[in-house]
Amino acid sequence: MNYSYEYRYEYPINHGMGDQSALAMLLTVYLVVIAVIFACTLAGYIFHSIGMYKIGKRMGRAYAWLAFIPFARDYFHGELAGEIPLKKKSIKNPGIWNLILPIIYGAVLGVIIIFFSIAVAGVGVAAQTNNMGMGEMAAFTTTAVGLYIAVLILVIVYSAVYSVLRILIDIQIYERFTTRNMAAVHAVLSGIVPFYEALCFFVLRNKPFQPGMEPKIAPPPVPPVMPGGPMPNDPAPRGPMPGQQMPNNPAPGSPMPGQQMPNNPVPGGPMPGQQMPDNPAPGGPMPGQQDNKTE
Repeated sequence: MNYSYEYRYEYPINHGMGDQSALAMLLTVYLVVIAVIFACTLAGYIFHSIGMYKIGKRMGRAYAWLAFIPFARDYFHGELAGEIPLKKKSIKNPGIWNLILPIIYGAVLGVIIIFFSIAVAGVGVAAQTNNMGMGEMAAFTTTAVGLYIAVLILVIVYSAVYSVLRILIDIQIYERFTTRNMAAVHAVLSGIVPFYEALCFFVLRNKPFQPGMEPKIAPPPVPPVMPGGPMPNDPAPRGPMPGQQMPNNPAPGSPMPGQQMPNNPVPGGPMPGQQMPDNPAPGGPMPGQQDNKTE
């Protein structure tokens, strides 16, 4: 007697689905992080710009709108501080240095990277054609290490110089609203903590100035006066002099301000200051005239 048994097991197997789910999850997390960073950066940019604009307007700066323009806001940020005194010298135009230092750093770093990329490409071509010996490889390695060290030194020096400049600028601005020590603390935190500087400017935009730190705003310019023209603040022609009261509705022929109006003036009667005769005859002489009698 022959017995045969056959077993079949069917399990749902999804080849590669686990890897795709993990990749989709990682991509989602990455996009969420990028969105949060972008939103925080945009909010910090707006808060910082509004704070600089308000402070600039209160300090009498005519170009306070530069606070909202990229790159130009760096110049305006430095100009809000004014001249920065040091021990023996001073930084007269911190706004210009705050603007051009990142540009110089980016240009120098870009030239080094381009030069290094060209060198790497040349080494790759030479290695494929077997035209590079041990001496050339050692020279390339030495050059690459030297460029790496130069880039590292450049990054460290630039970061230190630019951070110190930003701290000095922020101290000059913050001490208009708080004490010197607190201004230094806020300036250091602004260079270390992200978005701290933007929040400081936004909070200080309406805070009153410290006594003695009020901005010196120049008076408005006086308009030029043409020869023979009216001087500013002069009274209007035939108007009352300063200190006199303008009548509400002056009638034509009424006395000028400062003169006394007679009680009941009669048409053709005497002017103020003259004496009226007792019973003047019709057609008689006027007061002050002599009557010529017929002899």
